Parts: sequence; C-alpha cells; structure tokens
Amino acid sequence: MMPNDDEASMDAALECAAHTHVGRVRNRNEDSLWVDRERGWLLLADGMGGHSAGDVASTLAISHALDHLRKASPTEYATVEGRARLLVKSIDNANTAIRQAANGDLMGSTFVGALLASGEMVYAHIGDSRLYLLRAGVLTQLTQDHTLVQEYVSSGQITPEMAQNHPYRGLLTRGLGIEEDVEAVTGTCVLSPGDRVLLCSDGLTDMVDEDEIAALLGALLTPTEIAVSLVDAANTHGGRDNISVIVAWFSA
Repeated sequence: MMPNDDEASMDAALECAAHTHVGRVRNRNEDSLWVDRERGWLLLADGMGGHSAGDVASTLAISHALDHLRKASPTEYATVEGRARLLVKSIDNANTAIRQAANGDLMGSTFVGALLASGEMVYAHIGDSRLYLLRAGVLTQLTQDHTLVQEYVSSGQITPEMAQNHPYRGLLTRGLGIEEDVEAVTGTCVLSPGDRVLLCSDGLTDMVDEDEIAALLGALLTPTEIAVSLVDAANTHGGRDNISVIVAWFSA
C-alpha cells in the first residue's frame, strides 16, 4: 500500500512525504505506508522477512489500523491520552486481522505510527521500525527496537556499535501476528519549531548510519526530495532490504 497523498495541503501546515523501494536484493516489497497530511497521520509497517506473505501482513497492519482511527469519535481523539489509546487499539485490531489471515501459518509485521498536531505528537510502535526526531541538528531515536540484540544492548552485554553488525540484529521479540496478545509501546513528544520527524523501516537503518540520516533529514529540500534521498542512500550502501521512509515537519 502506498501513501494516499504525499503533498496535499492542510490548515496546520504539516509538510510530509513518503517513499518506498524494494531495495537491491529482495524480489518484492513487503513494506506498507500511509500518509494523511490533512489529519496528521503517519503509518508504516514492515512485513517480517522469512515469514509467509509479509506484504499481506504489512498491508493488513496499515488498513486495520486506519479503519479503527477513522471510526474514532471526536471525543476519543480530543486528548493526547485518547489518541494514544486509539493507536494501541489500532495495533490490537491489526494483530487480530493478521492472525486470522495467517490461519495458523507464520505471518507478521512491524508497525510504527504517529499522530501529529501543531505542537505535539503521539506515537506507538511494535517491532524494529523506528521513529526519529531531528531537533537543532541532533537526531534522537524515540522508539526502542523490540529485538533480541536491543535486549543485549540494554542489559550491557554488547555495545550499540557491536549491535550494528550482530548476526541476530533482525530477530524480533515482538511483532504483529505472532502472539494472540500484542504489547505496543506508546509515547508523546512536544514538537518545537524546526523539528523534523522520520518514520522508517530497518531497510534504512541497517544501511545508513545516524550521522548520515541526520544530515539528509536536515537538508534544505522538500519532504519528497528528502524521502527519496534517504532511500537512495540505503540503496547506495547495499540496499539489502526493502526501504521505506516517511518524513514530516510543520512549516513556519
């Protein structure tokens, strides 16, 4: 599933764009994206490599998350806490849909979603698709990967540098479609003028280091140009996986 609208207009002056590419090794793209600039909805899912129908799983993740968000009442959406609950419920719905479609087979996906309004962002994720914030040239990862290697890093068994090339870096500890109950992580972030937001699959972060990501994300280009440049960088460095990115910021 591709974004419905990369460059539409909205009163809140949210600038955003999405781009995805199969990469240089894989035969099919198992990532799915959705950008709704009018509502400030940014959603990304990465079908799990090695599982059957990863592309189906990621499409189901996005479509069922969207379905729940669209059905939300204004009251449910009115507060930060309410929007966080909506994202969690959206992820629950996506998990159920993937498990039903799998019918006992292995089918899974990551998910990261952000709901943006002027001055604030609510987000939720599961798996190793990431959300970053670029502020004053400093790139901060707002999500923490649900992977075995991240657990090693968090416990001090290995360093973040060692994790970059660890053979188990893609082994997830949580994902949609794997267990009957899914535990997503939510967060909120106050947005300041000049902040830029990036959602991405691991096809970007496995190929491009954070210094280069920060430089590309902060470039004086349009959102579409930045999204394309990030994907191009991942392909230049090898493109071992599907690559998907969403970039967004509020214009002055």
